[in-house]
Amino acid sequence: MNLPKELEFERLTAEEKLGKAVPGYMRRMLGLYNAVYERFGEDGLDLIRNVSSNYGVQIGKNLNKKGGLKGLVEVGRYLLRVFDIVGGDWEVTEFSDDRLIIAVHRCPFPFEKPEICQAHTCMEKNLVATLDESLQYRIGCSIPAGDAYCEHILERKSAAPSQPA
Repeated sequence: MNLPKELEFERLTAEEKLGKAVPGYMRRMLGLYNAVYERFGEDGLDLIRNVSSNYGVQIGKNLNKKGGLKGLVEVGRYLLRVFDIVGGDWEVTEFSDDRLIIAVHRCPFPFEKPEICQAHTCMEKNLVATLDESLQYRIGCSIPAGDAYCEHILERKSAAPSQPA
């Protein structure tokens, strides 16, 4: 790109751009989520759930068009790549044939209201459901709910503990 000499500046690498842009976009999204919830209450949460769910389904459909991902290992690896991109402080605390638990010690958003976090994570739930109907995604511990860390749990449906109706 040709710029006038007075306007030249040092260009960032792709990694530097990502490191600066992603946190800003996440704070912006959190601000939008909070504003929607403050203005519209439960209807706002429904809107966040619907947008997040649709986004997850669309990502899953796009991945399925490219050959898809099946099984706990393939879907889990994809989720780990997403966690790595968004930059949260995460680690795998459990991995077996039936379950993967990703503990996040610092939320990249960071959510303060558990209901907004749950609405946002409809994306992951629907992504997983679209990729492999034998798997489910859920949140265990949650920083916004007062826990020290969040647990993002990917598991085979048959291995999932019973949940209240």
